[in-house]
Amino acid sequence: DRFVTVPAATPAPGVPAGGTMEPSAMPRPSPDEARVLPRPQCHPAGESQEQASARFMRLTVNAAPASTAALTASGLTFGAVIQPLAPPRLPGEGEVPVVSFGTSGVVRCRRCRTYINPFVQWTDGGRRWKCNMCYLINEVASDYFGPLDSYGRRTDAGERPELSQGTVEFVASADYMVRPPQPPVYVFLLDLSYHAVSTGAVEAVAAAVLSVLDALPGDERTQFALLGYDSAVHYFNLSSKLAQFQTMVVPDIDDIFLPMPEDMLVNLADSKEQARALLEKLPRMCAETQNLDAALGPALKAAFQLMQHVGGKLHVFSATLPNVGEARVRNREDARGPQPPKRAGVAHSGPARPAGAAQSNLLLPEEGFYKKLAVECSRQQICVDCWFTGAVYADVVTIGQLAKHTGGAVHYYPAFSAPRDGAALAAELTHNLTREQGWEAVMRVRVSQGVKISSFHGHFFVRGTDLLALPNVDADKAFGITLALEENALTSTHVAVQSALLYTTSEGERRIRVSTACVPVVASVAELHKLVDVDAVTSLTAKLAAEKALGGKLDDGRELVQAKALEAINGFRSVCPADARRSSALILSEPLRLLPLHALGLMKHAAFRPEADVRADERAAALMRLQYLGVLHAVPAACPRVMPLLLDLRPPLGAQNPATGLVNLPPLLPNASDRTVASPHGVFLVENGSQLLMWVGQSAPPAFLSDVFGRPTLADGQPAVLAPRSHHPAADTVANICEALQAERGGLLAPLRVVPQGSAEEALVLRCLTEERTVQMMSYDEFLVHLMRTSQAKVP
Repeated sequence: DRFVTVPAATPAPGVPAGGTMEPSAMPRPSPDEARVLPRPQCHPAGESQEQASARFMRLTVNAAPASTAALTASGLTFGAVIQPLAPPRLPGEGEVPVVSFGTSGVVRCRRCRTYINPFVQWTDGGRRWKCNMCYLINEVASDYFGPLDSYGRRTDAGERPELSQGTVEFVASADYMVRPPQPPVYVFLLDLSYHAVSTGAVEAVAAAVLSVLDALPGDERTQFALLGYDSAVHYFNLSSKLAQFQTMVVPDIDDIFLPMPEDMLVNLADSKEQARALLEKLPRMCAETQNLDAALGPALKAAFQLMQHVGGKLHVFSATLPNVGEARVRNREDARGPQPPKRAGVAHSGPARPAGAAQSNLLLPEEGFYKKLAVECSRQQICVDCWFTGAVYADVVTIGQLAKHTGGAVHYYPAFSAPRDGAALAAELTHNLTREQGWEAVMRVRVSQGVKISSFHGHFFVRGTDLLALPNVDADKAFGITLALEENALTSTHVAVQSALLYTTSEGERRIRVSTACVPVVASVAELHKLVDVDAVTSLTAKLAAEKALGGKLDDGRELVQAKALEAINGFRSVCPADARRSSALILSEPLRLLPLHALGLMKHAAFRPEADVRADERAAALMRLQYLGVLHAVPAACPRVMPLLLDLRPPLGAQNPATGLVNLPPLLPNASDRTVASPHGVFLVENGSQLLMWVGQSAPPAFLSDVFGRPTLADGQPAVLAPRSHHPAADTVANICEALQAERGGLLAPLRVVPQGSAEEALVLRCLTEERTVQMMSYDEFLVHLMRTSQAKVP
């Protein structure tokens, strides 16, 4: 069996051995691993096309343990991360095939309701098929019959996507509808208080929505509304019968009503000019406001009344802590008490105290109004996205319950400033509004008999025991599941996992997106470790830890990350040869060689790091983000990419590689200061899945600055923006690299932000150097030593 050893460095004379690790042997990602490309361990059973693509489903172990004892001994987490509407991002990834069964209906198992897939078994000459979940024999309808070949496979399987491809989309019949398909509905609830207006947030949001007004999905069916709030609720009549929109301000926030409901939520095609005029004039209408209040609760009730008959997507923008009317909240951050001492046994490095009970309590929602409203929104097919732009405490975790239970997202721009953050907010809002998304959706995951789903993780509301209610599901949303065996042992040779998402497209079609994977059952712990997908492990671990932290147990969340890593390392060590175990080295399975780096990076992520410089809102937003994002974004969050730019900035760098179809990127640097910020002459890019930063040293070569920025210095007080592509080939190459990075992250990577050395924003870069020692957390070297010693003590 293949394994990786990370040996201890040879000590200096008189120094005890095992204090540091050999620097050259410390595992770091390859360029493809940093891109989060599918790993060879993904889906070892069957043809690759028959398996659900890793784009849609990634199992933490691409095998099933034959027994509970084998799973426990392996130390591995058995589960999956599912991103049902994931967009294509790599060469060769195309659209999902659409299958229509017409009036006969979708072929499903009559007992467990599994959808037909490439892994069912055909019997009786093709007249029956055996379900690969519950093993029931099902009859084949006469109009679906097909003969079998000598191997027992349908001869027409290659012509039928549902029998040859792991991910397909079925056209749903009328049986899957309880009402006519929902139209795309977009409602924007804007904070119009002084803080929102003075920082430019209102203008930035209005401009972004205006720019995509013609690109909103849904064609002639799309509906639109905009409401505002400060100490009152602001309604806007957008009736197409009016030459100009009308405004009505209702100061009575104790008895909310809709003064003109039929003219507030309008068909966008009919009232586009009124909507356009409102978005153009709104910033000027609010420019002189001195209103410091925010009646968010009453405004939410108004938005709910407006949408409850149809459902849709509600975008809530908050710049001021709700302080008047129902559901007002208090500034809890200023009321924190002293923190308790740190816990023993966790990878801390110094005497400073970690986040304790006081910070953990700030991760518990205080006001129950928001969760109650979220549950009602879910019932009425309303999904809520929350956008925070305030300069002070916003209670993200409390208001964010709206997003958590409706399938929405949380977007956090602390101390928003339009010159600095306007482009990033506009880009994120544009992507949010125009990406692929499904409406009034539900999702169910089925697994083969003998295996059960232990838990679900993500943003959703659970109906019954296993049906995830998703008023809106978009291309970026992912869900985690953990699996366990129902009995002590499995008797089958393979285990299948199938996710089924029933949703309405923006064009009004009811569809079922089905992804199926099938993996072998193995008894050996070593074999299980051969088939681990470390990226899926990292993503699922982040979801598990985030959920624990958001339950008011921040330290427990961080400890879970370390404990999961140690369990996996110990499990593999237990099956290694005795001579390997006796060596002074950390032993890792080849597929898990990056697990220590990922685990340390997660613990240093803003979601979990114990340093007091992480504010409660930032931590809550980071935790919620980890809950709903997929593998593609969880991995760089744990292990950011760092790339030098003082290179020959000409093709092939920045150009497409004809062999792979991918853009050639700069080489990777270790996430450590001695290779990056230690030199004032350097320039490098940092990408962590959400931010794209360019660090520029104080003594960066003037020639580089002239080529890329069009001027020899960035110390002249002018905004640091890239020069036009036509200015110099180097500027074109850097622009190509940035575009490639953004494309690889599926549109969630913010526009490039230039960070001069010594600027206040340099902290954004320093946080990405996860191999560095911090006040309370170990360096990568120290963490490897800690894992080695702990593992040696546990498994001699």
